[in-house]
Amino acid sequence: MTKQQVFVTGAFPEDGQAYRDLTAKYDVIRYKFTSREQLLQAFKTTLKNISGMYAHFGSLYAIGGFNRELLENAPPNLKIIAIPQIGYDEYDLEGMAKKGIMLTNLPTPLAAEAVADLVLYHAILSFRNFKIFDKYTNTKGLTTGQVRAELNTGSFDLESGLLVPSKLAPAARKNYDVSVIISGRSNTLPRGHHAVIVGFGSIGKVAGQRLSAIGMNIHYVKNTKLDPEVEASLGYKVTYHQSIKDTVDFADLIIIACPGNAQTKHMINDELITSMKKQIRIVNVGRGFVVDENALVRGLQSGKVIFAGLDVYEEEPRIHPGLIGREDVVLTPHCASSTVDLLDYALDVCFNNINEVLTESNGYINKVV
Repeated sequence: MTKQQVFVTGAFPEDGQAYRDLTAKYDVIRYKFTSREQLLQAFKTTLKNISGMYAHFGSLYAIGGFNRELLENAPPNLKIIAIPQIGYDEYDLEGMAKKGIMLTNLPTPLAAEAVADLVLYHAILSFRNFKIFDKYTNTKGLTTGQVRAELNTGSFDLESGLLVPSKLAPAARKNYDVSVIISGRSNTLPRGHHAVIVGFGSIGKVAGQRLSAIGMNIHYVKNTKLDPEVEASLGYKVTYHQSIKDTVDFADLIIIACPGNAQTKHMINDELITSMKKQIRIVNVGRGFVVDENALVRGLQSGKVIFAGLDVYEEEPRIHPGLIGREDVVLTPHCASSTVDLLDYALDVCFNNINEVLTESNGYINKVV
């Protein structure tokens, strides 16, 4: 009997039990594509008979998503696409429903915790300037006192985003300086400052927990306010705002953790940045195009934005050149949820969902459409 074909994308360890079970039962096709055109062609040739598909982290997002063009040319037997992530903005849900293609995702606490860890990392860096401390301690060959003195007596060039070291000879610097201010940039405790989380789903809630634990005041922006019982169950105090514009008078840190859509595109823009009463720190772990990165660069160069931490990008996989190399910016390659713990769980769930659908057993979980 001919085995059903399953298309599996991405690179991951193949020694797990879930993958071994999949390959034992199905004709698994591993095919690497780097463009939409390449995948469209494969749908007509190599992949024309597939019944199931596992789309590894961001594999379709990188080529513009699974939208109308891919749907119209999708193999006729395709019944399910399983993805190991929460977000599914890049999938045409209405079109998939019409064609009878199921989509399952992975709304697991493991993903939220992993992304929230990165939010916490960025938050601490944004207040404490640890990136600059690390760079100068690691590269200058100075004593700890000399590093602190150089940082204290230097200046910060906003245009380039780089610290300009002191021109004083090391012997003339005050080595006892404790570097509470480095080149005009204060080291400040996050405690007591206001964190505004835009998008308060599973990631936003866990991020709020992390930031509350270090003493920050948590505000959330969402279309609708959470029920009082849900707010009470969080375990930390939150304040609701219907619009991010309602937070411009007090926000110290903005966390983008919302989906990407027409309403959220360029939510962070020139107008919002200039309206902020304080210098602002911006972290994006949601969708890249929520932030107008040209406006973000202008904000950094003006000093209105004092820190940016990004894991997603407006024109991903491309990174805005104006963000690269700055000491007031921390960039990661869309890896917030990249942990072995999550991958093992994701592969198990996704491969099981594919099997359940193709065998018509109906034991799948996390159906989106």
